[in-house]
Amino acid sequence: MKDFQFIDSHTHILPAMDDGAKNVEESEQMICSLKEQGIEEIFLTPHYYSHKESIDKFLKRRNKSFQDLKPILDHYDMKYHLGAEVYAIPAIFNYANLSDLCIEETNLILLEMSSPKSDPEHELNLIREIYARHSVEIILAHIDRYPFMLNQKTLKEFVKLDVYMQLNLDFLDAGFFTKQKHLKYIKQGYVQFLGTDCHRITDKQIPKIQKYRLQLAAKLTAEELRSIH
Repeated sequence: MKDFQFIDSHTHILPAMDDGAKNVEESEQMICSLKEQGIEEIFLTPHYYSHKESIDKFLKRRNKSFQDLKPILDHYDMKYHLGAEVYAIPAIFNYANLSDLCIEETNLILLEMSSPKSDPEHELNLIREIYARHSVEIILAHIDRYPFMLNQKTLKEFVKLDVYMQLNLDFLDAGFFTKQKHLKYIKQGYVQFLGTDCHRITDKQIPKIQKYRLQLAAKLTAEELRSIH
Protein backbone atom coordinates (compact mmCIF):
# COMPACT_ATOMS: atom_id res chain seq x y z
CA MET A 1 0.00 0.00 0.00
CA LYS A 2 1.74 3.17 -1.19
CA ASP A 3 -0.85 5.64 0.06
CA PHE A 4 -3.95 5.76 2.19
CA GLN A 5 -6.95 7.97 2.86
CA PHE A 6 -7.90 9.56 6.15
CA ILE A 7 -10.15 12.33 7.41
CA ASP A 8 -8.38 15.52 8.43
CA SER A 9 -9.94 15.42 11.89
CA HIS A 10 -8.59 18.73 13.18
CA THR A 11 -8.68 22.00 11.23
CA HIS A 12 -9.11 25.73 11.80
CA ILE A 13 -10.35 26.52 8.31
CA LEU A 14 -13.62 28.29 9.19
CA PRO A 15 -12.93 31.97 8.45
CA ALA A 16 -12.66 34.63 11.16
CA MET A 17 -13.53 32.21 13.96
CA ASP A 18 -10.30 31.97 15.94
CA ASP A 19 -6.55 32.09 15.27
CA GLY A 20 -7.12 30.12 12.06
CA ALA A 21 -8.09 31.39 8.59
CA LYS A 22 -8.59 35.13 8.66
CA ASN A 23 -11.06 35.34 5.81
CA VAL A 24 -12.88 33.29 3.17
CA GLU A 25 -10.08 33.80 0.67
CA GLU A 26 -7.52 32.20 2.97
CA SER A 27 -9.97 29.40 3.81
CA GLU A 28 -10.30 28.65 0.10
CA GLN A 29 -6.52 28.48 -0.32
CA MET A 30 -6.32 25.99 2.54
CA ILE A 31 -9.15 23.83 1.18
CA CYS A 32 -7.58 23.85 -2.27
CA SER A 33 -4.21 22.77 -0.86
CA LEU A 34 -5.76 19.96 1.19
CA LYS A 35 -7.78 18.76 -1.79
CA GLU A 36 -4.75 18.78 -4.09
CA GLN A 37 -2.97 16.48 -1.63
CA GLY A 38 -5.77 13.94 -1.49
CA ILE A 39 -7.77 15.04 1.56
CA GLU A 40 -11.43 14.43 0.71
CA GLU A 41 -13.06 14.97 4.11
CA ILE A 42 -12.45 17.34 7.02
CA PHE A 43 -13.71 18.18 10.47
CA LEU A 44 -14.25 21.92 10.97
CA THR A 45 -13.10 22.42 14.57
CA PRO A 46 -12.65 26.04 15.66
CA HIS A 47 -11.52 26.68 19.22
CA TYR A 48 -14.22 26.89 21.85
CA TYR A 49 -13.39 28.48 25.22
CA SER A 50 -16.22 28.09 27.71
CA HIS A 51 -14.82 30.75 30.05
CA LYS A 52 -14.98 33.37 27.29
CA GLU A 53 -18.20 32.64 25.42
CA SER A 54 -21.51 30.83 25.83
CA ILE A 55 -22.19 27.83 23.64
CA ASP A 56 -25.12 29.66 22.01
CA LYS A 57 -22.96 32.63 21.07
CA PHE A 58 -20.24 30.35 19.74
CA LEU A 59 -22.72 28.38 17.62
CA LYS A 60 -24.16 31.59 16.19
CA ARG A 61 -20.70 32.75 15.14
CA ARG A 62 -19.83 29.33 13.78
CA ASN A 63 -22.98 29.15 11.70
CA LYS A 64 -22.29 32.53 10.12
CA SER A 65 -18.72 31.51 9.30
CA PHE A 66 -19.88 28.18 7.91
CA GLN A 67 -22.50 29.80 5.67
CA ASP A 68 -19.79 32.04 4.22
CA LEU A 69 -17.60 29.00 3.52
CA LYS A 70 -20.15 26.43 2.41
CA PRO A 71 -20.20 27.46 -1.31
CA ILE A 72 -16.42 26.96 -1.43
CA LEU A 73 -16.58 23.59 0.31
CA ASP A 74 -19.21 22.52 -2.21
CA HIS A 75 -17.22 23.91 -5.13
CA TYR A 76 -14.21 21.75 -4.21
CA ASP A 77 -16.48 18.80 -3.39
CA MET A 78 -14.96 18.68 0.08
CA LYS A 79 -16.90 16.57 2.57
CA TYR A 80 -17.17 18.26 5.94
CA HIS A 81 -18.49 17.91 9.49
CA LEU A 82 -18.95 20.86 11.81
CA GLY A 83 -17.49 20.56 15.29
CA ALA A 84 -15.27 22.36 17.76
CA GLU A 85 -11.99 22.01 19.61
CA VAL A 86 -13.22 22.33 23.18
CA TYR A 87 -10.79 23.59 25.79
CA ALA A 88 -10.81 21.28 28.81
CA ILE A 89 -11.54 23.48 31.81
CA PRO A 90 -14.19 23.25 34.55
CA ALA A 91 -16.17 26.13 33.00
CA ILE A 92 -17.64 23.65 30.50
CA PHE A 93 -19.72 22.30 33.38
CA ASN A 94 -21.68 25.56 33.34
CA TYR A 95 -23.59 24.04 30.42
CA ALA A 96 -26.05 21.19 30.73
CA ASN A 97 -25.66 20.07 27.11
CA LEU A 98 -22.42 19.61 25.16
CA SER A 99 -23.96 17.74 22.23
CA ASP A 100 -23.99 20.83 19.99
CA LEU A 101 -20.19 20.92 20.24
CA CYS A 102 -19.83 17.34 19.00
CA ILE A 103 -18.63 16.50 15.53
CA GLU A 104 -21.69 16.73 13.30
CA GLU A 105 -23.78 13.53 13.14
CA THR A 106 -21.73 11.90 15.93
CA ASN A 107 -21.41 12.05 19.70
CA LEU A 108 -17.65 12.66 19.40
CA ILE A 109 -16.23 15.78 21.01
CA LEU A 110 -12.69 16.98 20.25
CA LEU A 111 -11.15 17.94 23.59
CA GLU A 112 -7.99 19.99 24.01
CA MET A 113 -6.28 19.29 27.32
CA SER A 114 -5.48 22.39 29.33
CA SER A 115 -1.68 22.49 29.14
CA PRO A 116 1.35 20.42 28.11
CA LYS A 117 2.60 21.04 31.67
CA SER A 118 -0.65 19.98 33.31
CA ASP A 119 -0.84 17.27 35.94
CA PRO A 120 -2.22 14.24 34.04
CA GLU A 121 -4.46 13.38 36.99
CA HIS A 122 -6.15 16.77 36.61
CA GLU A 123 -6.95 15.98 32.98
CA LEU A 124 -8.10 12.45 33.84
CA ASN A 125 -10.46 13.76 36.53
CA LEU A 126 -11.98 16.29 34.16
CA ILE A 127 -12.59 13.58 31.55
CA ARG A 128 -14.20 11.36 34.19
CA GLU A 129 -16.49 14.22 35.13
CA ILE A 130 -17.46 14.88 31.52
CA TYR A 131 -18.36 11.23 31.06
CA ALA A 132 -20.35 11.25 34.31
CA ARG A 133 -22.44 14.21 33.15
CA HIS A 134 -22.69 13.88 29.37
CA SER A 135 -23.42 11.22 26.77
CA VAL A 136 -20.42 12.03 24.58
CA GLU A 137 -17.27 10.25 23.45
CA ILE A 138 -14.02 12.16 23.71
CA ILE A 139 -11.28 12.52 21.10
CA LEU A 140 -8.16 13.89 22.78
CA ALA A 141 -6.67 16.49 20.43
CA HIS A 142 -3.01 16.38 19.36
CA ILE A 143 -1.72 14.06 22.08
CA ASP A 144 1.75 14.58 20.57
CA ARG A 145 1.84 18.02 22.25
CA TYR A 146 1.75 16.62 25.78
CA PRO A 147 5.07 15.24 27.07
CA PHE A 148 3.28 13.25 29.78
CA MET A 149 1.57 11.18 27.07
CA LEU A 150 4.97 9.74 26.13
CA ASN A 151 4.85 7.81 29.40
CA GLN A 152 3.06 4.61 28.44
CA LYS A 153 1.80 4.04 31.99
CA THR A 154 0.17 7.49 31.95
CA LEU A 155 -1.22 6.98 28.46
CA LYS A 156 -2.84 3.72 29.54
CA GLU A 157 -4.72 5.61 32.27
CA PHE A 158 -6.38 7.61 29.49
CA VAL A 159 -6.94 4.45 27.44
CA LYS A 160 -8.83 2.95 30.39
CA LEU A 161 -11.34 5.80 30.09
CA ASP A 162 -12.15 4.70 26.50
CA VAL A 163 -11.13 7.99 24.94
CA TYR A 164 -10.12 8.23 21.29
CA MET A 165 -6.83 9.91 20.44
CA GLN A 166 -5.70 12.21 17.64
CA LEU A 167 -2.17 12.91 16.43
CA ASN A 168 -1.09 15.89 14.39
CA LEU A 169 0.71 14.73 11.26
CA ASP A 170 3.81 16.73 12.08
CA PHE A 171 4.65 14.28 14.87
CA LEU A 172 6.61 12.68 12.03
CA ASP A 173 9.00 15.65 12.16
CA ALA A 174 9.81 15.04 15.83
CA GLY A 175 12.95 13.38 17.13
CA PHE A 176 13.49 9.65 16.64
CA PHE A 177 12.33 8.54 20.10
CA THR A 178 9.17 10.66 20.05
CA LYS A 179 8.27 9.67 16.50
CA GLN A 180 8.77 5.97 17.22
CA LYS A 181 6.71 6.22 20.39
CA HIS A 182 3.74 7.69 18.54
CA LEU A 183 4.03 5.17 15.71
CA LYS A 184 3.96 2.46 18.39
CA TYR A 185 0.75 3.98 19.78
CA ILE A 186 -0.84 3.72 16.34
CA LYS A 187 0.30 0.11 16.04
CA GLN A 188 -1.16 -0.66 19.48
CA GLY A 189 -4.52 0.80 18.43
CA TYR A 190 -4.42 3.75 20.81
CA VAL A 191 -4.64 6.39 18.05
CA GLN A 192 -7.69 6.51 15.78
CA PHE A 193 -7.51 9.99 14.21
CA LEU A 194 -4.95 12.06 12.32
CA GLY A 195 -5.15 15.76 11.57
CA THR A 196 -3.22 18.70 10.23
CA ASP A 197 -4.45 21.15 12.90
CA CYS A 198 -3.94 23.66 10.09
CA HIS A 199 -4.51 27.28 11.09
CA ARG A 200 -3.11 29.35 8.23
CA ILE A 201 -2.17 28.76 4.59
CA THR A 202 1.46 29.17 5.68
CA ASP A 203 1.26 26.20 8.08
CA LYS A 204 4.10 23.76 7.47
CA GLN A 205 1.79 20.77 7.74
CA ILE A 206 -0.21 21.54 4.61
CA PRO A 207 2.63 21.31 2.04
CA LYS A 208 3.89 18.10 3.69
CA ILE A 209 0.67 16.07 3.75
CA GLN A 210 1.60 13.82 0.86
CA LYS A 211 5.06 13.27 2.33
CA TYR A 212 3.53 12.35 5.70
CA ARG A 213 1.07 9.95 4.09
CA LEU A 214 3.84 8.13 2.25
CA GLN A 215 5.91 7.89 5.45
CA LEU A 216 3.00 6.38 7.36
CA ALA A 217 2.20 3.96 4.55
CA ALA A 218 5.83 2.81 4.62
CA LYS A 219 5.94 2.32 8.40
CA LEU A 220 2.51 0.81 9.11
CA THR A 221 0.76 -2.31 7.88
CA ALA A 222 -2.41 -2.14 5.80
CA GLU A 223 -4.40 -3.28 8.85
CA GLU A 224 -2.85 -0.58 11.04
CA LEU A 225 -3.62 2.07 8.43
CA ARG A 226 -7.23 0.91 8.26
CA SER A 227 -7.59 1.57 11.99
CA ILE A 228 -7.16 5.30 11.32
CA HIS A 229 -10.26 7.24 10.34
